Amino acid sequence: MVLRAAQPSAAHRSRVSSAPRRRATILLAAGLLAVGIAMPTSAGAAPSTPAATHAATPAATDGASATACTGGAWPATVQGAPAVHAGSAAGDYLWHDATGWHLRVTHANSLKVGFSGTIRANKPLTVRGYKLETGDTFTVSADRLSVTYRFANDGGLDGLDFTTACATRLSVGARMNGALLPVCRIWIGRAGRHPLQNPFVILRAL
Repeated sequence: MVLRAAQPSAAHRSRVSSAPRRRATILLAAGLLAVGIAMPTSAGAAPSTPAATHAATPAATDGASATACTGGAWPATVQGAPAVHAGSAAGDYLWHDATGWHLRVTHANSLKVGFSGTIRANKPLTVRGYKLETGDTFTVSADRLSVTYRFANDGGLDGLDFTTACATRLSVGARMNGALLPVCRIWIGRAGRHPLQNPFVILRAL
């Protein structure tokens, strides 16, 4: 199944599946994400720590099913975890399931590698860290519509778990050692599909 690139205009959004029309598409829209490119947090910003974050909200507020939120579910292409474990190929792994969204980063040796990025939604995010260590930080914006993360990964699994309060749009931009990740270093959903561009957008069916 091919993920089609979206144009800056919403009128040009393309579906990535021949599945029923209630399934949304992953839109890879660099133009739509002019302000969504992930950047490391500034040196003067006060990082938040995992202990200070909110606990995940129930799946019923995250579009986990067609009846949980107004409209449909997140697309089938993002459901289920890709094959990832500590020491997997370097990059970002992203998926959705009944408990919400999950981001994991790792790489194949014990050297420190920096992963950073920004995730934005059109509804408030509730975020908690996953196995974060000293030097790993994430910051949720005051309006809770974005989270910026910065992880110093030594080959283990670091990440975030988050829910989106019935958001219909999620944008993701990811970097490794300060450079945008190649799309072949981003795996989405159980099938481990790659977006066509980084940053990219995922839409939930309306």
